[in-house]
Amino acid sequence: MSELLQEFPVVDLKDEDTPPMFLEVKREGWSYTPNGARVLTGLIPDVAAPYFDVLQEETSINGRGMIDYDLPPTGPERTGTLLQRCLSYAFGALDMANKAFGDQKVRAYVSLSLGGGDDDTMTANVTFCTTDPNVAPYIRDLENVQNEAIIELSLDDRSLWN
Repeated sequence: MSELLQEFPVVDLKDEDTPPMFLEVKREGWSYTPNGARVLTGLIPDVAAPYFDVLQEETSINGRGMIDYDLPPTGPERTGTLLQRCLSYAFGALDMANKAFGDQKVRAYVSLSLGGGDDDTMTANVTFCTTDPNVAPYIRDLENVQNEAIIELSLDDRSLWN
């Protein structure tokens, strides 16, 4: 991810960088599920599903691919815009989580990767979950992930982009 951030510097994040659908999700805020998972209220499914644990519930509900249908299929404009959109959404939602829960236990995971196989289309995802020292992290050995660029963000990291 550090290489992508150097190639596509992101500065001055603002709400306008977040696609309207994700902006609405951010504005709807956060809530707890009956299991104690912290989830974006606008992403809660109509039908509850069984989850193995709180981490699985949070990542299943809070994870989404970033909107890209309006972007060119390849090239720097696609990659730079996806990165900008993801970071704007991530930090906006992290700010709302801090306000809702009064702490910074929620983390955002932003990932960019190629579609795979013969597909060279860059795609992006943002997932939110809490950190718990007694539970294995969402992504183990984050520094050694291959085939995608990924970063874990806390609200404190926003200062790097403003």
